[in-house]
Amino acid sequence: MKEPMQRTAQVLRLLGDENRLRILRLLGQTPLNVSEMTSILGLAQSGISRHLGQLRQIGLVKENKEGNWTYYQVVEQESLDSELQQVWEALQEPLSKWKDAHHDEVRLREVLNQRNVDGVGLNERLLEPGQSWAAWARVLGVLLPDLEVADLGCGDGTLTLEMARFAKTVVGVDLNPETLGIARQRIARMNVSNVTLLSEPLESLSIAEHQMDVAFFSQTLHHLETPTLGLREAHRILKRHGQVLIMELDEHQEIWVKEKKGHRWLGFKQEQLQSMMQEAGFQNIRIERMPIQKGELFQVLLASGRK
Repeated sequence: MKEPMQRTAQVLRLLGDENRLRILRLLGQTPLNVSEMTSILGLAQSGISRHLGQLRQIGLVKENKEGNWTYYQVVEQESLDSELQQVWEALQEPLSKWKDAHHDEVRLREVLNQRNVDGVGLNERLLEPGQSWAAWARVLGVLLPDLEVADLGCGDGTLTLEMARFAKTVVGVDLNPETLGIARQRIARMNVSNVTLLSEPLESLSIAEHQMDVAFFSQTLHHLETPTLGLREAHRILKRHGQVLIMELDEHQEIWVKEKKGHRWLGFKQEQLQSMMQEAGFQNIRIERMPIQKGELFQVLLASGRK
């Protein structure tokens, strides 16, 4: 073990680099992955990885692996050794007053805003179920013109707008006001007139009975405490012989999605999903497991049923 003086000298040498200080300033605000830092700092990915390795070596930065991606953040102050804690405390005020000559803060806001718009980080698309374009296209191909569609759990409106191209009208429902705000911006920007958005729980919809031709759940049921209640509401609002379409996760073991994505369920077994649909009153149920794509962690289930 190094003597305190040697340890402090090592830390000071490593922190005597502008780019490493820029990285620390960012990671002190929010966890980031290497690609996000590359976008913000405008440095080579290899250089950022080298800086991160050195900061990890002295114990100031830690990594957290989520699926295929690794996020970095500053270690909690109480977990730092005494020499490192003293140096880090001394850096706080200068870093907070540091003139942002490289405009890192602006690019950081752009990266965080992009996360909100896409619903995922810059390199997480394949980690977020519902970003499977093959599955989307297959489901949308089922829709016919002049149908009334309910997009239950519409999120930021990505799929809502796609369905609006096929359907007569689409009612998008979501309880999250932030994502609905993004959906409204997209709808306004694209000048779409056949979409209505509602902010309300899927287990208690204001939509009247027998109003909709199609009720669609896209990666929604795993967010509900009691998915069957959402399915029953879908059954209630459908017209006679109306159809429910579901794109869901097959059962998986990626526990991190509960904290990071707010999932209540780690997907569903096929028989479990079928049982919930039957309990909600649906008939003629069909469920298909989509082939998993290269690089994806999640397998998608496509299901349909009739009222």
